Amino acid sequence: MASSFSSPTILLLLLSAATLFGLLTTPASAANRLNAGQSLGPGQSLAQGAYLFIMQQDCNLVLYDNNKAVWATGTNGRASGCVLKMQADGNLVIYSGSRVIWASNTNRQNGNYYLILQRDRNVVIYDNSNNAIWATGTNVGNAAVVVIPHSNGTAAHPARRRTR
Repeated sequence: MASSFSSPTILLLLLSAATLFGLLTTPASAANRLNAGQSLGPGQSLAQGAYLFIMQQDCNLVLYDNNKAVWATGTNGRASGCVLKMQADGNLVIYSGSRVIWASNTNRQNGNYYLILQRDRNVVIYDNSNNAIWATGTNVGNAAVVVIPHSNGTAAHPARRRTR
C-alpha cells in the first residue's frame, strides 16, 4: 500500500523548505554586519542582542532598542520595495528600483567597507583600515566612538585614548 501525504503535511513541508531557502539566501554575512556589495531587502534586518536595524516594508530604515525606535531615516512612505545597499564605494544607500531614496553620502574609492550594528547600539560604517566613516550616533554606555555631526547625517571617528 502506497502512503500518501495529507494537505497539511505537504503545506508544512513547503513552508519548511521556503524558510530554509530564505535562510540560505540571506545577503548579510553575519547577523550584525553588512559587507560591501550586500543588501537588505524589505523586512530584512541586522540584529545584536536587543537591537534590530531593519529595512522596513514602508521604506524606512529603523534602529530599534527593545522594540522602541531610536533612529530612522524618515523615508517611510516615500516609495515601495526599497532595498538598502552597502556599496563598494562606502556609500550606504536606500533604493526604490534605480531611484535613490536616502544615502549616507560616504562614497569614496572602492574598497572593503562594512556596516555593523555594534554591541553599544551604534550602527557604524568602517573603511578598509577599520576607521569609522559614518554612524547613527546611537551608542549607549562606555563607547569607543566619538560622534561628530555632519550635514549628511552623523559621522563617527575613533576615540583617542585619554591619558590621565
